[in-house]
Amino acid sequence: MKKRKTLGLLINEIDASYQMYLWILIKQAAEELDCNLIVLEGRTLRTDNYADRQHHIIYNFVDKERIDGLIIAGGAIANYITDEEFKQFCKKYRNIPIVSLGIVLQNAINLISDNKEGMRSLVRHLVEDHRYKKIIFVTGPDNNLDSIERFEAYKEVLEEKDISFDKTLVYNGDFSPHIGYTLMEEIILSNVEYDAIIFANDDMALGAIKCIKKMEETGRYVLNKKCIICGFDDSLNSSKVDPPLTTVRQPFKEMCYKAVEILVNGTFSENKEEIIVFPSVLVKRESCGCNYKNTEKAAADNSVRLVSNFRIHENIQTYMMGELFDKLTSTLKYCYVESCFVFKYVEGPIFYDGEMVFDESFTVPLNSEMLYAYYKGERKPVDESNRFIKTTRILSDDLIPNDSRFIFFVEPLFFINEHFGFICFEVIDSDVVMFETIRGQISNTLKGALMLLERERMEESLRENERLASLGQLIGGISHNLMTPIMSIAGVSTALEDLINEYGDSIGDSSVTIEDHYEIKAEMEGWVKKLKDYNAYMSNVISTVKAQAVQLNSQSNNDFTVDELGNRINFLKNSDITIKKADLKLFIEADKSIVINGDISNIVQIIDNLIKNAIQAYENKELRECRVELYIRKSENMIIIMVKDYGKGIPEEIGFRLFKYMVTTKGKNGTGLSLLLSYSTIKGKFGGDIWFESDENQGTIFYIAIPVS
Repeated sequence: MKKRKTLGLLINEIDASYQMYLWILIKQAAEELDCNLIVLEGRTLRTDNYADRQHHIIYNFVDKERIDGLIIAGGAIANYITDEEFKQFCKKYRNIPIVSLGIVLQNAINLISDNKEGMRSLVRHLVEDHRYKKIIFVTGPDNNLDSIERFEAYKEVLEEKDISFDKTLVYNGDFSPHIGYTLMEEIILSNVEYDAIIFANDDMALGAIKCIKKMEETGRYVLNKKCIICGFDDSLNSSKVDPPLTTVRQPFKEMCYKAVEILVNGTFSENKEEIIVFPSVLVKRESCGCNYKNTEKAAADNSVRLVSNFRIHENIQTYMMGELFDKLTSTLKYCYVESCFVFKYVEGPIFYDGEMVFDESFTVPLNSEMLYAYYKGERKPVDESNRFIKTTRILSDDLIPNDSRFIFFVEPLFFINEHFGFICFEVIDSDVVMFETIRGQISNTLKGALMLLERERMEESLRENERLASLGQLIGGISHNLMTPIMSIAGVSTALEDLINEYGDSIGDSSVTIEDHYEIKAEMEGWVKKLKDYNAYMSNVISTVKAQAVQLNSQSNNDFTVDELGNRINFLKNSDITIKKADLKLFIEADKSIVINGDISNIVQIIDNLIKNAIQAYENKELRECRVELYIRKSENMIIIMVKDYGKGIPEEIGFRLFKYMVTTKGKNGTGLSLLLSYSTIKGKFGGDIWFESDENQGTIFYIAIPVS
């Protein structure tokens, strides 16, 4: 079976009457000639609108591996740049067959409308048939070839009809409805005398008609004569407004069909650099003063939309990635979207300047990762077979239909100038206006979601750094404190060596008495006992460190609630014989459903240590007299755990060293490890903090602060 060709369409936008008509006609031609179409909507080059310039990046998604030929709507894309700048822009496509609409390019087939003759016929009609002489002309952008030709035609007919050219009747426009509205308001308020106004395109003329209606409705302008307005293009809305617009019809249908036909039927090579000129035709309607019976109902829009854009915005409001795609699925169903795919750049976001579109060396990020797939009306899982693609391929091959045509619409995802990916829609009808609303909302939501993910990564990195720092501090503290027994063991070894040498010398020496032998034996036993004490101390430290360091280094990160923590403390209270006999009171003064992220066993171990330390703070008292109060409270986004005793307190001279070194108030019965390890665990595992307040002989309060999940 012959492979179906895939064409690319570069167009500035589709939400305007001229471009909407162009896009629909090319779509119809692609359907009739059985080819695929990928639409890249990149806005008008060098537009003053900053956000529009960010859309230029999509013009770099053209890849000859995916696209067999390219249709460039140059007349629309290049409104604000010179022909030379447009040619520079097109250099990146030199290896792909190109059909250019409206601007002549080298190595392309160029389809041109005869602008001059069309405008001449319009101006002659106003002069000859309606006897108008004071004709205002509103130009298009200065560098635009269509605008230049139409203005020249206007001047040529004035000269032909012996009408003096009046510069004061010429206004500079830019082809946008907004400037048409603004200039019409200026003309009305300045009381300029005129018979008729010619706008260099329909969009400006339609903006002017809207201005007149608005001023009449608000009472700012009383129409005391028929306002004669004409346009150029015969776009979709020109026959639907009131009054219907007199204009010049460009042969869009013929041009669009021809563009697709050339690229599909393989006649490009033999006709390369050919310029095909299509005649334009005057269309007489009511706005110039002609009698015209409008059989079409007046409309304010260019399509019947099934979905209101504001509902799209409301239905995708979230900053959670998973929730975004759940909501997007229902929204796409609601909007009758056939398929939709969301990608992010693997290399991460890039910052884009609209001028990069003219830089031939600029390329979009090489690879992209599919985050979301909605295919033929259903959400589909993303797996390793289609997750990663070369960006300019747009989709993985398994999502490209082989047995049917497809039309894809591709737009960038960005926030201000930070670009993080793109979105691809499959088109099944001509109502694609809602795509921009969906794209914009996904961009905003993704920005928020990616910011949250980045914050989580930063927090995790900080926690990891804190954990490593805590481990380093722990190791440093242990090393410092183990140095004393190690040096002592070295001293014992030297002493034992001296005794062994002394005993060896005594063998056979008649002067050495039995009492001397017993004395040497007693000294050896004393040194051996010291070795055992040092060994026990070191074994205790090492076993404790090993158990706690394993916990600190563990990747376990389960959630637990305040209620679960309370239950574990109560279990500890009832099962540990020391704690059970003491007077422990638990006060939970926080919502028990609050969730904390981390390993509950770690925090219970720390609380266990603090409770036992608190009990031991009571000297020479029965366990039942050892009162310990444990509070769990919430403060802002933190859970605060307080362990309070009324014991002897912590001396000021060791208090500042408590979390940094292995210091203890228990004498030889303590190692000072528990607080050092508790500090490391709270900081490293929970991203929290631990501190204390103490007054000698009045008691101590230890505080633990842990972030709420």
